[in-house]
Amino acid sequence: MSIDSSKYSDPSYFKISLQSPMIVAVAGGADAGKRDLCEVLMKNFSAAYAARVVVVSLTDFYRELTPEERGLYEAGKFNLDHPDVFDYQLLEDTLVSMKAGKPTAIPVWDHVHHTKKTTRVIDPVDVIMLEGTLLFYPKSLRDLMFMKIFIDVDSEKRLVRRVQKAKSRNGHTLSIKELLTEYVEFVKPMFDDYILPTKKFADLIIPRGIENQAALQVLSNHLDDHLKARSVSRKKRADDSEEPTADIRNTRKPSYRSTELLATSAASSYKQIPE
Repeated sequence: MSIDSSKYSDPSYFKISLQSPMIVAVAGGADAGKRDLCEVLMKNFSAAYAARVVVVSLTDFYRELTPEERGLYEAGKFNLDHPDVFDYQLLEDTLVSMKAGKPTAIPVWDHVHHTKKTTRVIDPVDVIMLEGTLLFYPKSLRDLMFMKIFIDVDSEKRLVRRVQKAKSRNGHTLSIKELLTEYVEFVKPMFDDYILPTKKFADLIIPRGIENQAALQVLSNHLDDHLKARSVSRKKRADDSEEPTADIRNTRKPSYRSTELLATSAASSYKQIPE
């Protein structure tokens, strides 16, 4: 993928993104290691820049089930991997509030009983690490993102990881047979139909996920550059005592420079993904 960086030569082009928290979104199949990648980056940012970083998961934004759906869920026959099970409007409103620098309440989901447990309040941050399988599905959500990363891990490897993890439903630990049935009936079809087609929206695709240290280094370097520029901009603002204003929904993206080496086009079917 070739990226023309000439239009980014004007430093004022970055003014908005340098002032708003940047959302780094990490998508990919179930058990691809999305959360692990977020935690590695979060640790690096916090150590190097004392940056305020938070990880937000799509799976905290499930919608509550109807009584009929609850019965199917308890019987292991409800699909939790379809786009319709998420409250995308709540997630979008939450991210808009966080990008505006406001303390924001986000849900905490009980994944054993599949219901909202409570909420937690997130104070203003510098970086929002957003992770989830179907983050790139709604265009309105993609438009809020500073950078979109897709972790591309072999399906067999993801299945092995899934089987190795203890997974519960209503306090009952699922057997190997139940896990495989869930994978064949729901997880794999939803990956093929909805998750994989969104790969084309990624700015950066990382094969093998967190094992790909070369890709992680390039990604880390690129985000480091932005945090450095943010620090300089913050100091300049303090000196000038001026606060620029802008629409946070239209945050401009900086040049990708070295990340061009890893960005690839994703040739896959385009199935029911909003334009």
